[in-house]
Amino acid sequence: MRQPILLSAKSLLPIFLFAALTSSALDGPLTPEQAMASFRLDPGLKIECVASEPDVVSPVAVAWDEQGRMFVVENRGYPVGPGKGLPPAGQVVMFEDTNGDGKYDKRTVFADKLTFPNGVMPWKGGVYVTCAPNLYYFKDTDGDGIADVKEIVLKGFQDLSTTQLRVSHPTLNIDNFVYLTSGLTSAKLKSPKHPEFPEVYLNRTDGRFNPLTEQIEPTAGMAQFGQSFDDFGHKFICMNREHIQHVLMQNKYLKRNPDFAFSDVAQSIPDHGAACRVYAKSANITTAASHTGFFTSACAVTLYRGTALPSEYEHNSFTCEPAGNLVHRDVLSNSNETFVASRAADGVEFLASPDNWCRPVNLAVGPDGALYVCDMYRKTIEHPDYLPEATRKITDFQSGKDKGRLYRISSATPTSAQNKSMGRKPNFAKMSVKEICNEFNNPNAWWRVTAQRILLERQDKAAVPILKSMVKNGKTPQARVHALRMLEGLNALADAEIQLALADKDANVREQGIQVAEVRLPKSAKLLSRVIELAGDPDARVRFQCALSLGEVSDDPKTIPALAKIAQRDMGDKWARAAVLTSVGHEADKLLHLLLASNTDQEGSAAMFVDLCKIVGVSEPRENIMTLLSEVTRSILPKDAGWQIASVNGIAEGLRSRTNPMSFASLLVGDSGAVMQLNLRIARLFKVAAEAAQDSKLPLSQRVVAVNFLGQSDYATSGATLAKLLEPTQASELQTAAVRALGQMNDVAALNTLVTREHWSSFTPSIRDAAVTAIVGRSNQVELLFTAIEKGDVQAWTINGDKRNQLMHSKDDKIKERATALFKDMNAGDRMKVYEEFKAVLSLHRNPANGHAMFQRTCTPCHTFAGEGKTVGPDLTGIRNQPDDVLLLHIMVPEFEIMPTYTLYNVETKDGNSISGLLATDTPTTITLRQAGGIEEQVPRAKIATMASSRLSLMPQELEKTMTKQELADLIGFLKGETSTTK
Repeated sequence: MRQPILLSAKSLLPIFLFAALTSSALDGPLTPEQAMASFRLDPGLKIECVASEPDVVSPVAVAWDEQGRMFVVENRGYPVGPGKGLPPAGQVVMFEDTNGDGKYDKRTVFADKLTFPNGVMPWKGGVYVTCAPNLYYFKDTDGDGIADVKEIVLKGFQDLSTTQLRVSHPTLNIDNFVYLTSGLTSAKLKSPKHPEFPEVYLNRTDGRFNPLTEQIEPTAGMAQFGQSFDDFGHKFICMNREHIQHVLMQNKYLKRNPDFAFSDVAQSIPDHGAACRVYAKSANITTAASHTGFFTSACAVTLYRGTALPSEYEHNSFTCEPAGNLVHRDVLSNSNETFVASRAADGVEFLASPDNWCRPVNLAVGPDGALYVCDMYRKTIEHPDYLPEATRKITDFQSGKDKGRLYRISSATPTSAQNKSMGRKPNFAKMSVKEICNEFNNPNAWWRVTAQRILLERQDKAAVPILKSMVKNGKTPQARVHALRMLEGLNALADAEIQLALADKDANVREQGIQVAEVRLPKSAKLLSRVIELAGDPDARVRFQCALSLGEVSDDPKTIPALAKIAQRDMGDKWARAAVLTSVGHEADKLLHLLLASNTDQEGSAAMFVDLCKIVGVSEPRENIMTLLSEVTRSILPKDAGWQIASVNGIAEGLRSRTNPMSFASLLVGDSGAVMQLNLRIARLFKVAAEAAQDSKLPLSQRVVAVNFLGQSDYATSGATLAKLLEPTQASELQTAAVRALGQMNDVAALNTLVTREHWSSFTPSIRDAAVTAIVGRSNQVELLFTAIEKGDVQAWTINGDKRNQLMHSKDDKIKERATALFKDMNAGDRMKVYEEFKAVLSLHRNPANGHAMFQRTCTPCHTFAGEGKTVGPDLTGIRNQPDDVLLLHIMVPEFEIMPTYTLYNVETKDGNSISGLLATDTPTTITLRQAGGIEEQVPRAKIATMASSRLSLMPQELEKTMTKQELADLIGFLKGETSTTK
């Protein structure tokens, strides 16, 4: 085997300065020595090449077992396999240090003939390996270094899409479950070893399984290729342009309150934004939907929990960006119940190579505490399926298939403690149970997690008294939490240890204490009493977990006051609000009473009341709702109008979402004095809302809430106000809200307002789409649209192709017949032919300033560019590096390339409504469809009649009809980043 190559940041400083001054990229292939000499690395660190070709080829994952053996997964077949007639090329290679000198001197192919393996985790003397459609378990039982046990643990992971979208990253978390990423796909999983287990469906969500029973279940998060956990089990994921998200909300919490339509599970935490700028030293060539200079292939998010780097790197996050040939570093800090990730340094990356072939794709922390980097080393890293056909034909996907490097990064000037730690060799087989337990005090997480795994595998009860003592006396919070969770894994956890955790001085231990106490709360008054006390904990993360766990005992009389206490303190935080509302059970009215008696004039009150009142509207009987409405509207003052409007609107929305929907107007029918008084108050509130909607001095968000509330009234009351808000001088958010408000009025006059010639001609494509959605959503009003088209007030081509197709295939024969007559000759035609015809615009002089105006008018409802616009479709920042004809292609042929994330779904509800959009989130109880303008429509699963994906794009077709050829040329000039009129 090759000997390791070592270079320090200090020795490379002249090279770095030269690279910075020349900004010169290097086009490989470079030798490992040349590649090492070209790296930009943080000062004070050193980098070693632990292995390179031919010893390691296309490495994509690495892990070490309790003997210190290093297992490297080689995805040699990427991207499309080895070639016709050849066996699968993927394999797992085992490296060993046989003479104890700290260098790997023996290499053995542990398992081979795998399609596209991409993840590895040691278990019981063997390894789990992810290789869709299977999760494998390999083990060598005869000592020759080659696996003779090859078991399929789980089968049914999706393997029909590209090899970038696969299950990966088997990882043991502190809760004793092994977590798997979804790869942004769904899976229907069976256990061949346990046919008695039911099939488990992972609906575009991650999973976790108990390694002792091998039973899998869905878990929150939708990671692509990368997940990591901190010392206390918090999960972090990444995908393409999102380089780090924190997963906060578990599926079990969202599932238990079907009346609360909340579907977020993860928070994007970088303060420098998702799809942030990266500082490449290479040419940073990306040939797919290009985002050069920004994250586009984020993968392998890893929280550093080792000891070989200087202390300032502890608990930092690192994310690979193989398209940019770099590794990005963020510093994490606490922010309420989540975190904020901040750049470690401006203008530079932790590790960056000018070599265009350098492809860091995965990271790991080893037994020595160092950070390891898997460099796949390829000329082209993009998958051919994401390239235009013409580009695909001329792209070299083969070069580099015989290469690969594995690097190790550590301190250039290690302390004596670091030297001692890095020199220690794992040998758990010779350690006593006490010695293994003591590893929970080790600052290097690899040793802690390995000790956890060994104890979990062995199920040795001799560890129990040692662990019980450690829960109380462990030197670090990490040790105390590991002991707590390990007792749970050994089925030896008593209430006494949980009480100790709940009273621990460290907030992380208290949080974990609540989690393990949760299942015992219904039967343990003492534990419940202590958990309720934590509703007043000074730490936001503890209060968040307290709110979530109290949902297991929502019927206990002490629970709702505790939830109210948390809500009053954390009302301005959306995650805290959600935690409380998932836990309210059938006591929403009691919580509302308590909150109304407290300070309602605070940040987040409107958001809290609208969601809480939706639950009330869905679940409470009419008489309770009338009482609560009276309480909410008792005195209508300007300072209270915001939360009052939100509250009443929430109740109205809840009424419409009932199993047997009720209109808000029907609730107010009656001739009693109480009902008449309530009608007067509501009328007053509608007047206040109309004034707020038109008040340009108010925040836009507050005006939008007011417009939404006006949709609960009738056309006679609010029609004139809403019509004014359709004018093109209004913000697009207000126009869209007004369209939706008019659309939900069951009034022909309201819908006719949308299809007047004056309004329709001024609508942008996204607002037209919102109007069509509002009309098509009511099958009994579709005729209005048809009539407007026949009169010429609405041009048929302005109806999106997907909506035309939907109407022409309606189950209502009358709608189908009339739509076919109107749209049968409206086929968008051969879009590639249109593209060819419009290539002439690329030769026109371009005015990017006018192009910016076109972008604002046409594109911002769905796309962002340099922070401007809505996040619905792909971020266009960085697309300037695309060739002109490729930009034109994607504008003219929206369906040419649709990433799975941007698939359009059409949903029909049981009450006859029709909704379309991108699937933003998907939980056990609710789906969220994201529409143009960033509008999100939440649909309870119980109300879905049919749901189907569309082959078309959400992006409007025939955009060339909404602008002149010169305006199209100007738009392309703007997207190309041109700053002055140019040809």
